[in-house]
Amino acid sequence: MVVGPTRRAVLAASAAAAGLLVSGCRGVQVLGTPPPPAPDVRQLRAAIEAEQLMIARYHAAISRSAGAPAAASRLTELIAEHQQHLAQLKSRLIVPPGSAQSAGLEAARSGGLNLDLHGTLAALAADEQAASQWLAAQLLAAPPSLAQLLASISASEATHVPVLDQLRRTA
Repeated sequence: MVVGPTRRAVLAASAAAAGLLVSGCRGVQVLGTPPPPAPDVRQLRAAIEAEQLMIARYHAAISRSAGAPAAASRLTELIAEHQQHLAQLKSRLIVPPGSAQSAGLEAARSGGLNLDLHGTLAALAADEQAASQWLAAQLLAAPPSLAQLLASISASEATHVPVLDQLRRTA
């Protein structure tokens, strides 16, 4: 005579399986929401967004410098430095492929300023000074390797201010 599982054992197993099936229907939601990004990741993302915005402002300034080829040339050199800053910052941010952040890190181009070249250069100089100060303020809270990069970018942006002031005087 072959003895199989008892009816009581089958019912107990079915009850346990039902609980697993119900919790399994929620998929990864059972795990909860992902934790917020670490402070250094937030700093890095903010610095990336600031560089993207600065690059957009430089593009706007270059478009306003059509009658001043020397200014356009110098602005092109400065935008290349900002693009290098952006590349260094992005190289430190690890974004999983296909995540929402990997698609949305590009800043929209700023076209809201209706200034002539002189006003645009003055606004850029003020933006560079503010960016340099903001980056310097981030240094104490950043881990050492990120602080070193932020300090370097801050110093670079501070050197852009007199260049823009000189361009403004000659424009």
